[in-house]
Amino acid sequence: MIYKQTKTKHITFIVLGIIAYLFYVMMSDIYPILPPLMGVLFLIFHKHYNDEKFYISTIVLICLFFYEFDKTLLVGVIPCVFFIVRFFVAEQLESIVLINAPFVLVYVCSLYLLYFAGLLLCNVLFKTPMLSFSTIYMYYLIMDCIIALIYYYLAIKE
Repeated sequence: MIYKQTKTKHITFIVLGIIAYLFYVMMSDIYPILPPLMGVLFLIFHKHYNDEKFYISTIVLICLFFYEFDKTLLVGVIPCVFFIVRFFVAEQLESIVLINAPFVLVYVCSLYLLYFAGLLLCNVLFKTPMLSFSTIYMYYLIMDCIIALIYYYLAIKE
């Protein structure tokens, strides 16, 4: 009986999280100063990638696809960047030391850097439209770092 209640609470928490993220993405259309939360989504993706809750990582990837569709961005670049950062940055750093706060900053900065590099590569190879660089992306990076650090200290740090 307790297992069923725990599982029901877990599923309810996930569904509410998805609804909250979808609402957040829709609100970011109205308020463009809301950052895309790539840092928090990456920390969730990275935390649950190899455990028995693999479906959480899949839900994060679906949320990323929804974000790209909603913002009319090039679909598939952000999930590719997530896998690249996870395998080439996160695993390499965490093979040396356990995750800590400076690593969160490295993860978020590398997400944004590789995202723009991926967009530039797609622009060169496929003649896709390129985002023009503006100060709003620096604001997004800073705010995403702050929000990811808050999430790290509240949910991940043991």
